[in-house]
Order: sequence, then structure tokens, then C-alpha cells
Amino acid sequence: MTTQYGPTATAYFAYKSMIFSPSGTEALTGMIAYLEANRSDSPLLTEAKKLVGDSSELEFDFNRMCIGPYKLLVAPYEGVYRSGNHVMNTDETVRVAEFYQEIGLVIDEKFNEPADFIGNELEFLYCVHALASEQKAANNIEAFEELTAIADEFLIKHLGTWTTPFCEGVKTHAQQAFWREFATELHLFITQQMQ
Repeated sequence: MTTQYGPTATAYFAYKSMIFSPSGTEALTGMIAYLEANRSDSPLLTEAKKLVGDSSELEFDFNRMCIGPYKLLVAPYEGVYRSGNHVMNTDETVRVAEFYQEIGLVIDEKFNEPADFIGNELEFLYCVHALASEQKAANNIEAFEELTAIADEFLIKHLGTWTTPFCEGVKTHAQQAFWREFATELHLFITQQMQ
């Protein structure tokens, strides 16, 4: 886990890493490092530390809720929430992909998740904040402000519009306490970013 881009980028990195690799040792240790540095009183930190020796159940629980193979208990796709008809790959998915392209990012075709997958949206915000941090360090304040505005706009138009129902769904359906606390922390973090 890298902290060189500041706490906001570090947070996005920690959250997206857990989504992409729910039982990954690096993802879990990265989440612990982020929480120790920024949210040391978080119940998520307590739950994460319990799983350091064996986090395999995290992936099983995440997949059961958000991946399948059966009916999705918690859809990890913006379009499902925004379309109102529980369909994937909607016009909203296209709008998200177009937003990514504004800064030159495209979804790798080998990756089998659409642009509006929660991990992709968190990854996008990590990238934008990392780029903004680099611009600020280079004293390019105009580029820093432009990138920050892009991140803010993305939150308002996209991730911020569906974080609440996604996180509520995880809290309702998770069997592992870790995921309930993860959803609480993610919701709090996104809400704070939108203020």
C-alpha cells in the first residue's frame, strides 16, 4: 500500500483493494495500515486484525453477496441502482466509462466487470486523487484543482448516488462482521468526501 499520494488516495486504494481481492493478504494489510493511520478507533480495524491469519471467508462472503453464481444479494453496479429496473450494463454504465475517458482511463478488456462496478469506480477516484497529488507536489495548482473538481463531480454524479443503498445491502446480507463494518466505513468515507 502506498501513502505517497495522501490520505484520500490511500483510502480509495484500501477500499478498492478489498473489493478486487477480498481475501488478499496485501489488501487486508493495506486496509489495516490505512485504518491504523486514519481511523484507529474503527470497529473495522478490530475485525480486520482478527482475519490476518486466514481471510478466505471474506472472499466467500463477498462473492456470495456481490458476485454470484446465484442471484445477487447486493449488486455492485451503479446502473442497477440508477436504472430502477435491476439491469446491468445500462446507459449509466456508458456514462461512467465516458467519465473515465475524460482523463484517459479505459477499462481493460480482459477485466470482466463493467465500468460501473464499485471496484472500478473506487479505482478511478484513487487514480484521480493520485494524479492530483502529483500535480500538487509539482506545484501545478491549476491541474491539481482541475483533477480535484473531476473527482468531486464523479462523486456527485456517480458513486455518491448509490453508495448508500449498496452499503445498506452489504450490512443487511453480510455474514462476516468485517463486511458490515467495511460498509459502514465506506459509506462514512464517501459521505465525508461529498461535504
